Amino acid sequence: MATPASTGQRVLRAALLLGLLIAGVLWATRPGAIALEPAPAPVAPATDAKALPIDRLSIPLQIRSGSSFGEIMEPWSVSANVLRDAALSVYDLATIHPGSELSLEFEDADPMPVGLRYRVDEDHTLVMIRASDAWTASMEEVTYVARETTMTLTVTSSLWQAGMDAGLRATDLDVLAKIFEYEVDFNTEIQPSAQLGLVGDVLTSEGHKDKLGTLRAVRFINGKDVYEMVRFVKPDGKEGWYHSDGTAAKRPFLRSPIEFSRVTSGFNTHRYHPILKITRPHNGTDFGAPIGTPVRAVADGVVDFAGPSGGHGNFVKLRHESGYDTSYSHMSAILVRRGSTVRQGQIIGRVGMTGLATGPHMHYQMWKNGRFVDAMKEVMPNVEPLDSALMSAFKAEVDAWLPKVPVARPEGK
Repeated sequence: MATPASTGQRVLRAALLLGLLIAGVLWATRPGAIALEPAPAPVAPATDAKALPIDRLSIPLQIRSGSSFGEIMEPWSVSANVLRDAALSVYDLATIHPGSELSLEFEDADPMPVGLRYRVDEDHTLVMIRASDAWTASMEEVTYVARETTMTLTVTSSLWQAGMDAGLRATDLDVLAKIFEYEVDFNTEIQPSAQLGLVGDVLTSEGHKDKLGTLRAVRFINGKDVYEMVRFVKPDGKEGWYHSDGTAAKRPFLRSPIEFSRVTSGFNTHRYHPILKITRPHNGTDFGAPIGTPVRAVADGVVDFAGPSGGHGNFVKLRHESGYDTSYSHMSAILVRRGSTVRQGQIIGRVGMTGLATGPHMHYQMWKNGRFVDAMKEVMPNVEPLDSALMSAFKAEVDAWLPKVPVARPEGK
């Protein structure tokens, strides 16, 4: 039976915590304050194996665009600098993202938080604990179990949509796109009913969405074209994807400077210009994408120009080997300087609509030996195949994994 004293202590604790919540809401909604969601009422204690103690409360905070970690912590009796310093070896709290999950934990009548949790991504959560006024930080990682699986995707509109329909994560789709990024432009070259099959590992964990693990082999049938790739790890530990004959999937040039977008205008020497209202050659390809979408260098090279350039707006031109040059127009931001060296796949800018542009897009051009060429049709140079000393081990991987891919090769292919 509860004593009057213990009952009074519980009432006092509840009153102090309620006062703390009200003070936080008033502070966050004062004139000129940043736009934070009002702190909700304390959530009910969890009931699973990781349930909070009965006298501990978890208070979720929403991160709005434009707010900083310091501003979010201001109403909560804790120094943002102290938390940042304590977490820095694990995660930089200055890089928190709008919309992510952030919560503070309180215990008894202590006005200062005793814990902090921040979900970094789908598989990692920053956990901070206060003990004796000192904070410690660790990264909580989801543990997965791998099992072999096969999967088939039928592409009707885009690889992205097919993957989403199959329950894949965005990171899984990025992996698949990168396997074929030297062979196929998924923005322009997908045929109706294209099929992609794969064999590899799927990673599972209770309470979490499955994701792809190590892939072994993939087959993509796109109209009359058949692409087969097998993963191979060299004796030095370097891994890569190779065609079944041992030629490398990786090439000196990517097929597209933007991973997922749509082509709004192709290479056309007699195109009618929508702004100038005249027939004028369109010596490149326009990729429509939201402002801020990353733009990649399609190959290693040197920055020949970076800055405003008339109707091209913010413009970057790269000089590559083998007589090729590429350019990227209308960007909202340029992230390289003239004379600097860039690597294939490096982010050199972001999609915008500067210069003569009717909407956000990136105008991509290619030259070969000083003359414009259609980058979407140009036959790009290849790289050397696997060393002959490795072919026996590679063929063993081909024989082990390609027959397991669920999408069969068409007869005669």
